[in-house]
Amino acid sequence: MATETVLRTIPATRKENPVNAIQDTLLNGPTFLTNGGTETYLLFQQGFPLRDACAFEVYDDEAAWTALDKRYLRPILDAAHRHGHGVLLDTLVWRSHADYLSALGYPQTDLVRINRSAVAKTAAAVSDWRTGASDRQHHPILLSADLGPRGDGYKVRDAEVRPEAARDYHRQQIEILAGTGVDVLSATTMTSVRETIGLVQAATQTALPVIVSPTVDVDGQVPDGTPLGDFIAHVDEATAGAPLFYMVNCAHPSHLTPTLHAAQAAGADWLSRFRGFRANASCKSHEELDESPHLDRGDPSELANELARMTSAFDFRVVGGCCGTDVEHITAIAEAIAAPDAGHELRDLLEERTPCSDPVTS
Repeated sequence: MATETVLRTIPATRKENPVNAIQDTLLNGPTFLTNGGTETYLLFQQGFPLRDACAFEVYDDEAAWTALDKRYLRPILDAAHRHGHGVLLDTLVWRSHADYLSALGYPQTDLVRINRSAVAKTAAAVSDWRTGASDRQHHPILLSADLGPRGDGYKVRDAEVRPEAARDYHRQQIEILAGTGVDVLSATTMTSVRETIGLVQAATQTALPVIVSPTVDVDGQVPDGTPLGDFIAHVDEATAGAPLFYMVNCAHPSHLTPTLHAAQAAGADWLSRFRGFRANASCKSHEELDESPHLDRGDPSELANELARMTSAFDFRVVGGCCGTDVEHITAIAEAIAAPDAGHELRDLLEERTPCSDPVTS
């Protein structure tokens, strides 16, 4: 099944070795964009009754899925195509695993149906988008199984969990997804070293590449208190360097830039393993965002320009949005990282940074 997706998404000259072709495309092809913050878009802008950030439920609501495809997904694909970027496209399976299904009242027998449906409907939407113009046929789009932590994405459920227990828990969903035709496994918004090790160990039992993306708070540390560089070193050591590369998501540039800037100045080895960032629109902390009843969209242009500088300075391969970002943000990012002057050297963002903007509510 994975081979079929590769035939659908990457140039014909790269069909011979599907997994190698995916890795080569991500590491050496165009810069890849991602979705925005689909969960916040569904809840605050589309008005979808999102439960526990379980975006997979949109696939069972035909009208809601059609609206999301038309007003959100397709414009993001259009922006990437217009500016020459690939797309690493979420399939919205971040919380389609056993604990969240049980919490929402689904029988465990739905685990297969929900994960397969998510990938199939996303793939069908991409195929339909390609029919709109002949030059879309070979545009690089990779379907990403956006895996998530067992618990909350901002708080550590169990920092002392045994990696073996985490491996056994995540294995069921990963095995299902490996048979659906996704191109990449992406462990997103990870909160602890131990759970991430277990998830990556489960992922290595498939033939698919895995990208690891923890979140960090305002101090630049992963929620379990591990500095980002140590997180990468520990996961690499425990998994024999299995992840294709590392990213961060669900954080503002002001939370991440000081860490990357310091690592660059120190010549830290781990920085060569760090290749992407999906930014929040707001520079608020995780705690502040959790308590906010409103959507803070920040300043799309300002966010895009910061991400363009970071992409140039740190050689990001994947860039996109997370909480609070939408089509406007991703379109601005697509334009900014494609602009001729996006390649200038990184200025000291600690001095350039502007304070948090007032929330834009909706």
